[in-house]
Amino acid sequence: MTTTTTPSSATAPANALRTAPPRHNPPARLAVAKPEAENGAIRFLIYLRLHWLTIVFCGALLGCVMAYAAWSLMPPKYESYALFQVASAPQSVSGTNEPAKGKTDFATYMKTTASLFKSEFVYVAALRDPEFRLTDLATIQAEKDPFKFFDEKLIVDPKDGSEIIRMSILGDNPDDVKRIVGAISAAYLKEVVQKEIDAKTAWHAQLKVFKATLEQSMKGNTALRPDPITNVVPGGVPMIMPKDPAKAPDPVTAQASPVLETEQMKRAMFGTLITTIANLKNELPKYDLKIDENKAMLQAAKDELQLLLNSSVSPEIIEFAKKDPDYLKAQAEAKQARLIWRQRVDAVNDPNSAGVKALERAAENAAINEKKVLDTKAKAFEIEKRKPEFARLNEAINIFTNNITRFSLQKLSDQKQLTTAIKEASETPFPAAELKGSAKETSNLMEASVVDYHSLETLYSRVAAQLIAADFDLKMPKRVAVIQNASTPSQKDPKKQIIGTVFAGLMGFVLVGAFVVAYESRARKVSSLGEMKSTCPTPVVSVIPWLPTAATARDPIKRSDVNEAIDKLRAYFAQTWLNRGATTVTVTSALGDEGKSFTAFGLASSLAQAGYKTLLVDFDLREPSLHNYAGVPNTLGVCELLRGEADFRKTIQSLPNGLNFLSAGKWSDEARQAAVGGRLDALLLRLKEPFDCIVLHGHALLTAAESVEVARRSEVVLLCAQYRESRVPLIKRAAERIATMEVPYSGIVYVGASTQEALC
Repeated sequence: MTTTTTPSSATAPANALRTAPPRHNPPARLAVAKPEAENGAIRFLIYLRLHWLTIVFCGALLGCVMAYAAWSLMPPKYESYALFQVASAPQSVSGTNEPAKGKTDFATYMKTTASLFKSEFVYVAALRDPEFRLTDLATIQAEKDPFKFFDEKLIVDPKDGSEIIRMSILGDNPDDVKRIVGAISAAYLKEVVQKEIDAKTAWHAQLKVFKATLEQSMKGNTALRPDPITNVVPGGVPMIMPKDPAKAPDPVTAQASPVLETEQMKRAMFGTLITTIANLKNELPKYDLKIDENKAMLQAAKDELQLLLNSSVSPEIIEFAKKDPDYLKAQAEAKQARLIWRQRVDAVNDPNSAGVKALERAAENAAINEKKVLDTKAKAFEIEKRKPEFARLNEAINIFTNNITRFSLQKLSDQKQLTTAIKEASETPFPAAELKGSAKETSNLMEASVVDYHSLETLYSRVAAQLIAADFDLKMPKRVAVIQNASTPSQKDPKKQIIGTVFAGLMGFVLVGAFVVAYESRARKVSSLGEMKSTCPTPVVSVIPWLPTAATARDPIKRSDVNEAIDKLRAYFAQTWLNRGATTVTVTSALGDEGKSFTAFGLASSLAQAGYKTLLVDFDLREPSLHNYAGVPNTLGVCELLRGEADFRKTIQSLPNGLNFLSAGKWSDEARQAAVGGRLDALLLRLKEPFDCIVLHGHALLTAAESVEVARRSEVVLLCAQYRESRVPLIKRAAERIATMEVPYSGIVYVGASTQEALC
C-alpha cells in the first residue's frame, strides 16, 4: 500500500532551496586511440558474428536456389567429332621431283579442304539428307538461321604437321550433335570428295573417246604408213631422198594444187583440233559443278526467303498496325455493322427473318474485312521492317540466277564448239586415190602423210599414257578418307558446370552476408562498448550488463549483475555530481525503447535504498512506463500539475522501497503547451524542496520538444544507449544536442553489455 507525502511549501521557503551548481562547459576530452572496434575489418567480423545464424539459414536457402539455377543454366556440353585423313600428296604412277613445292601444295590443299567443310552447299546437303533428318532436331528447330549456327558451332581443326583434320561440334543434346556431325561428314563426302571422283571418272571416259577417235584416224591412214626398212609407202614408190639437202624440194614453195594445200592444212590442224577437243571435254564437267553449286545456293536463298515470308508477324507490329487509319476505318465499320444487327435483333420479334439474316451476314463480312485489313497492314509493315533482309536475299537470288544462266550459256557454247571440232577432225581425209600427180607432188604428199601419221601416233601414245594414268588414279585410294565417323558424344569440361554451381551456392552466403553488413553499416547499431567509447564525444559513466527483459529478472545471477551495475552508477552519481550540488538528473535516450525507463527506475531505487530522499518523476508524458515498474496506477501526475488540475500533495506516491514516485498522468495538448517556460520552472522548483535528489525520466531527446526543455533545466543528463538497439549516428546527434544545452554534467549509460565489458 502506498502512502502520500505532503511536503509543505511554507516550511521550505524559497531561499532555503538548494542552488544549482554553476553551468560550465565540460572539459575537453583528450584524443585517445580508437580501439579495434573502430577498425573496418573488425567491425565487419563483428557484424558477421552477430548475424551468423541468419547468414547460415538465409544463405543456405539462397545458395540452393542459385546453385540449382546455375546447374540448369549451365548444362553440360557434349562433343561429337569425326576424323579425316588427307594424303600429303596424291598417289600417282609418277612421283614428284620437287619436295618443297609438294609441301606448299599440301598446306594449301589442307586449308582448302578444311574450308570446304563450312561451305554453304555442304550445309544445304546435310539439311536435306533424308537419312539424318536434321530439320527434325530440336537443336536445329531452335535456331532461326541454321547456317549461322553451323558457322559458329562447327569447329574444323587441321592439325599442324599431320594429315588429320578434326571436325567437331558442341551442343546440349548428345544425340543431336552426333547426328549433325554425321550429316555434315556425309554431305562433305558426297558434295566434295565424290564429285572430285566423278570428275576424274568423266575425264577417264573422255580419254577413252579420244583414244578411240585416234585409233579410227590411224586406221584410215594405215595405207600411208612407211615401211621402217625401205621407207616406202605400201603401194607407192620409194621415196628418193636427195643427197644434197639444199637441193631437196621445198614443200612450201613447191607448186601444189589448191586441193592438196587444203588437205595438207587440214592434216596440220588435226593435232590442234585434238587438243581443243580434249580441253573442251575437260572443261564441260566443271560447268555442271558450278551450275549445281549455284542451284543449291539459289534454292537455299529461296528457302530462306520463303521462310521469311511465312514467318509470323510480331505482336509489336500487330499493335502498330491497329493504329493504321485503314484498319481503324474497317474496325469502325465492323463495329457499326454489329451494332445495327443487334439493334435489329432486339427490335423485331423474329430473329430469323430475312432482314436480320442479311444484317448478320453484313456484320460477319465486316468482321472478316476487319481481320483481312489488319493482316494485310501487319504483313506490309513486317515486310517493310524486314526490307533489308528481303533486299539481301533478292540480290543473292539474282546473282545465283545470273551465274546459272552464264554458266549454262558457256556450256552450250563449248558444247557447240566441241561438236564442230569433232566434226572437223572426223572429216580430215587420208584416201590413197589422192596420191596422183607428178613425182614431185607425190613425193611431197608422201612425206606429209608420213609426218601426219607420226603425229597421230605420238598423240595416240600420249592419250594412251594419260588414259593409263587416269585409270590408275581411279583405282588409287581417295586423297581424303574418313578415319572415324561421328563419335559417341562425350561430356566436355564438366568441371565448369561443377565449379559454376559451387560458386553460385557460395555466392548465396556471400550475398546474404554482404546484405547484412550493408544494412549494419547503414544502421550503425551499437555492437560493443569499445564502439561507444570511440564514436561518442560524451563519456560512458556506467555499463549495465544484460538486457532489461523478463528473463533477466527471473535469473538470479543476471539480476545480481544488473543490481551491481546500478549500484555502481549510483555511487558514481553520488560521488561525482551529488556531492557537488547537482541534485536533478534527467535520464533520456536518443529514441524510445533504449533502456531509459529501466535505468531511471533502477538509479532512483538505488539512491532511495542508500538513504537519499529521492523523487522519481515520469516526465515521459506521451508514453509513460514507470508506473508499470512501480506497480501503481497512472492517475494523477505531472500532466495534471501542469494543467493545475491536481493538488501537489496528492500526486506524489511513496513506494515500499522508500522511493517517492510521481507518475506522468493523462496526456493532453494543454499539458504539452504547459511543459515549457514558467510553469515547468515552477514545477521543478516545487519538486526540489523536500528531496535530496530528483530523477527525471524524460521522453526520447530527438523526438519531443518537452524532453529538451526538461533536460536543459537539469544539472545532470544521462543518455541511455542499448546494445543492438541504439544507432551510433543518433547517439552522437543526441550527445551534440546535450552539449549545446550547456548542461553542467552529462554521461552515457550503456545497457546490455557483456559481463566482461561491465567490469570496466
